[in-house]
Amino acid sequence: MYNEIDLHQMNFDDALRVFITKYNSLYKKGERREIMVIHGYGSKFLDSTPVIRTKIREYFLRNKECVKMRLDINPGVTYVMPLKPLPLPKKKKR
Repeated sequence: MYNEIDLHQMNFDDALRVFITKYNSLYKKGERREIMVIHGYGSKFLDSTPVIRTKIREYFLRNKECVKMRLDINPGVTYVMPLKPLPLPKKKKR
């Protein structure tokens, strides 16, 4: 069975922060099983691009030393294998 992190109904900044927090918590507990990241098909579109799905996968690709990504036949899900803890993103200045 997989660990799950559900990112539905969030904007990308919140989704990323929730993902990293839960991912790091699982890693700290010694969990090394794949994590099913449920981001949905992309109901929040930007120029016809699913925002969370696209950006979270780009984030995984930029952090290959920390997380190994695998796609599923279901485009609303991405699987990740924890390799090491992820750094929290810097807060944006307002």
